[in-house]
Amino acid sequence: MTLNDSYPFERLYPPVKVTGEEFEKFVLNKFKESYPSAEITHRENIIGTDGEYNIDIAIRFQELGVNFLVLVECKHHKSPIKRDYIQILRDRVGSIGAQKGILVSSSSFQLGAINYAKTHNIALIRIINDEFRYEQRSKDGVNRTLTDIKLSGDLTMTWIESITEKSLSSRVINSVKDILSDS
Repeated sequence: MTLNDSYPFERLYPPVKVTGEEFEKFVLNKFKESYPSAEITHRENIIGTDGEYNIDIAIRFQELGVNFLVLVECKHHKSPIKRDYIQILRDRVGSIGAQKGILVSSSSFQLGAINYAKTHNIALIRIINDEFRYEQRSKDGVNRTLTDIKLSGDLTMTWIESITEKSLSSRVINSVKDILSDS
């Protein structure tokens, strides 16, 4: 079975039903849980070599006497994330001089975006609602929606990466430290 012949990913894992701001705050809290001693800012303006950028989440920490900066961009979209967003984040990482870029999305990623991210060491995280994932694995494939979705406990972070040009890998992660330690 090729990637294009598989069951539609969005039917198995529909996007999370939260506002853009709620989504950013959820991601911010996940990073704060994973790095309680790091300096983590939300919507910070950071000056790069070619201008100023508003970064969704900036994480600063020191390891082995070296200062690190990780840029996190949050995309709460209905359609799959395109390669362009990964390219923009890579450019910002280079301009600002950050050590790592992470893109967190509530929707899936296009294959070209996943391959580009792997080539340029950009981590991809997808937030999936566990209730939807459970419902969508039923035989009937009926799209169900839940009316009362809470942010705590109902969402799962999944690390998405490219294995080959046409195959993907994903795994559930409990902490964003899993991403930084494997990258």
